[in-house]
Amino acid sequence: MKKKNRWKRQKFISITVLLSGIALIVAAVLISAAVAGKRVAKQAESVESAVEEDADVTLEDGNEAAAPDREDSDDLTGEGGTAAMMPEEEIAAGTGTDAEGSEYADEEGADDTDGQIVTDSSEDELAAEADRIVSQMSEDEKLCQMFFITPEQLTGADTVTAAGDATKSAYEKKPVGGLIYFAKNLTDPDQTKKMLANTLQYAQDISGLPVFLGVDEEGGRIARVAENSTFGVTKVGAACDMKTEEEAGNAGLTIGTYLSELGFNVDFAPDADVLTNPENKVISDRSFGSDSGTVQKLAKAYSDGLHEAGIRSCYKHFPGHGGTGGDTHDGFAASDRTAEELRAQELVPFQNAASDGAEFVMAAHISLPKILSDNTPCSLSEEMLTGILRQECGYEGIIITDALNMGAISKNYGAGEAAVMAVEAGADMLLMPADFQAAYEALGQAVESGRITQDRVDASVKRIVLAKLKMRQS
Repeated sequence: MKKKNRWKRQKFISITVLLSGIALIVAAVLISAAVAGKRVAKQAESVESAVEEDADVTLEDGNEAAAPDREDSDDLTGEGGTAAMMPEEEIAAGTGTDAEGSEYADEEGADDTDGQIVTDSSEDELAAEADRIVSQMSEDEKLCQMFFITPEQLTGADTVTAAGDATKSAYEKKPVGGLIYFAKNLTDPDQTKKMLANTLQYAQDISGLPVFLGVDEEGGRIARVAENSTFGVTKVGAACDMKTEEEAGNAGLTIGTYLSELGFNVDFAPDADVLTNPENKVISDRSFGSDSGTVQKLAKAYSDGLHEAGIRSCYKHFPGHGGTGGDTHDGFAASDRTAEELRAQELVPFQNAASDGAEFVMAAHISLPKILSDNTPCSLSEEMLTGILRQECGYEGIIITDALNMGAISKNYGAGEAAVMAVEAGADMLLMPADFQAAYEALGQAVESGRITQDRVDASVKRIVLAKLKMRQS
């Protein structure tokens, strides 16, 4: 009996000791956790204080950071070139002729795209990304990016009003940089939206980049969409009737809004020609007027309106088509302007194209014999595109030719030679060559022979890719 009681006391003592040990361990853990919590809280308080101090400094300095934004050819006939009929029910989509969200430099050196600010560091990152993408492209992919053609030229169809397997297959073979659409391609809102959306998706899937989807939609008599009552959009009047920056800005915003809703991302507008020859019938009411300062201000306001709607703008027709007496659709159109006269008037809007944020400048096929000493079209002149537009005017955006199937080019140059000469002159994109395949092959041969350097091609493709990366952010 005594042994049994002793055993019970020993068991009780053991359990008590064990429980006491566990309690001590738990208490130690809780104390450690409490101490660590106080330490973390104190560190967090210090960090928060430091951040608040930095924020105050930023605001006082006036350098408040903003998050990066996530995003003509004037073929008056509306015909985008000839092609053989393709035996498929649905064929590709296209773009516009007369040639984002994009970003443009403001006075502070930042980029403003559709009202969004992109910091310098973001600009540097985009440039580095563009370099990386270009370095991984094949030569064929680079050359394709330099063409802005009709959907008919891409697919071989007579008239394209849909984008299906034929478009996808054609784009896989030739992933061009842009497609331009005319009235014949646009039958109604639903058809247009589907065609453009499909085309954009094919381009993204195949090349990893969006495709420029463009159209000539200035307002007035140049309106591929508004001329079709089925679209039910607000018709914008001619540029000559716009007298204030507000009117021009509203015109750009109105057009940009309905183009964006349909799926376009480029408008070959505004017309930045100064009408120095009142007898000029090609430009006439498409111009904002005869005063260079007024034209520059209204062109910028119109361009800003397009940007606000997420549409990229194009100043045309460099170096100014308003002083000519002929029509480059039919043949040579010359201007007798001297270099001094040109700089004082016609060139003024283009001198501001960079600061105005125009993503494209379209080079005209006009001739300036008093400046170039011959009838070489400005679109094929290195002196004009590289010397004047790039170096003198400081324009670093995309230079695109006017449609290369126009008479001033097609009646005097082969499609291949015209394409090579335009790139040699400084053009980045070739709009609607008379023969796309011939132009493409000639450009490739020129690179292979060394007539056009690889660096020259890469510089153009980088501009194109950079514009598309900015567009993808918007």
